[in-house]
Order: sequence, then structure tokens, then C-alpha cells
Amino acid sequence: MTAPDNIQTDNIQTDSTGIVTAGVLQLRPTADRDANLADVADLIDQAAARGVAILQLPELFSVPFVKPMPPDPDYLVYGESLDGPSNTMVQEKSREHGMTIISSIFEKTAATGVYHNTATIFVNGERRLDYRKSHLPLSYNFPEKSYFRPGDESPGVVDADGIGVSTIICYERHFPELARTAAVQGATVLGIPIASGNGYKRETFDLELKAHAVFNCMYVLAGNRIGVEGPKEYFGGSSIYGPDGETVATATDNGENELVVGDIDLGQLPAKRAFGRPFLRDRRFDLYK
Repeated sequence: MTAPDNIQTDNIQTDSTGIVTAGVLQLRPTADRDANLADVADLIDQAAARGVAILQLPELFSVPFVKPMPPDPDYLVYGESLDGPSNTMVQEKSREHGMTIISSIFEKTAATGVYHNTATIFVNGERRLDYRKSHLPLSYNFPEKSYFRPGDESPGVVDADGIGVSTIICYERHFPELARTAAVQGATVLGIPIASGNGYKRETFDLELKAHAVFNCMYVLAGNRIGVEGPKEYFGGSSIYGPDGETVATATDNGENELVVGDIDLGQLPAKRAFGRPFLRDRRFDLYK
């Protein structure tokens, strides 16, 4: 079976089985970045030992999340460059284990006072894509517009050993256009670093992420934070979701840092996208205003 011409399949895994082991981390970061990095490095080693090929980290995984309103200028000390300590550790582990890892940092740019919430995809130790969060929330507990400047590029897709991998960031899961943009560019795995909680319903969290997986016929890797930071309480729920709306694997939510691992069957996606769920093919651009 072959896909219609208007569906990109260049980056879809096409080996005999298409089975790949994926993982997500669920973390409780502290104010000590060095200690957080040591903990995550150990979890990445554990993921490698379990055969994980693609690993998703939570949003701003190595530092506390942004302070609530009013903005706290002291928080800016956590800003770091794209080749700062967090990404350096992830890149080294990606190279050591031949793994694809999606990182997430509080990026401090070379321009004075300009910061971004940035996800980076490393493939076998190579930094392949930097995506700056383009949709930023503004609420009492999550005033990201007061800290970050939005990115101005859509999600990209990288070829990770034959797998199309893309990323969007947390709040952006509420915008279906972004996941669809990644899918039509060839993404079959969408990684989402997340920091979600404070009354946002876990049921809705699962529903949204499953919807992205179903509508775009892809796998979604969602790594969330846990714990309490001031008025913010994160509910975890880190999971891997499949194209039939199934939960492939999910965290136990036991309050501890956790590695969640599951096998994803990428070999089924070309036929499913072409004939089982040809949603990408059957779009009607003449009707979308």
C-alpha cells in the first residue's frame, strides 16, 4: 500500500515491524539545577537500559517553573543559552546512547532581556531542531507572556533514524493547528513538554492529547511535571498516546520522578494514514476560511 501523493511519508519508520520503544519522564524539579540534571541523567541512563529510542522530558525540566504574578525578576537567573548546562547534558546523553531526546529549557538569548521557552530535539547527539514556544499563556499562575517572547516559526520535523519527530510545548496542545502542521510535514511522533495542573482537569488533559493522536494518526509523547511550587500544583499524568486513541503507557503518579516506557508501532501508520484514516488527504481547503 502507498500513501496518496499529498501525504509525506519520507520520515515514517518502514522496517519489518515498525516497533520502537518510546519514553517520557515525569519530574519534580527543585531549585537546584545541578541536582536536577544529575537526576535526569540517571533516568536517561535507565531509559537507555530499557531500549528507549525516543525520550520526552517535561517543560523546563531542570529548573522551577516561572513564578506567578507579579513577575519575579529574580527568576531570570535560571535563563541559559541553547548550549548551556541543561542542553549540554541532554546532548551528551543523546550521543552516548544513540537516542532521540526532546529537551525543554528557559532560554536566555544573546539579546538583552530576551528569553524564550524553547524545546530542542537531539538525535544521536546532534542538535537538530530548536523550537521556541509561539503561543504563550497569561494567567495568575502561568504568566508566561511576562517572561518569554513568543517564537515566530511553526513546528518543524526532523528525521530521527527514519522517524518523523516534531514538538510543540504545553499550552500549545490547545491549538490543533500546530499538531496538524507537524503531521502534514511528516511527523509521526509528536513530543510535548508539559507543566500542567492547578485545576485543569486530568480528563481534559488526556482527551486533548488523544485527539491530536487520532486526528493526525500519530503517536504523542507527553511529559508533565509533578509536585507543588507555591500556588502551582502539577498533576503528572505523563503518558504515551496512540493513533487509535489508546493510552500506550502512563505514569503511576506516585509523587516520585518516574520513567514511563511503551512500544509504539510506527509500521502501521502509512497504511492507516492512506486508507484507514485518510484525514490528511481529505481536507477541504476551499471550505476553510
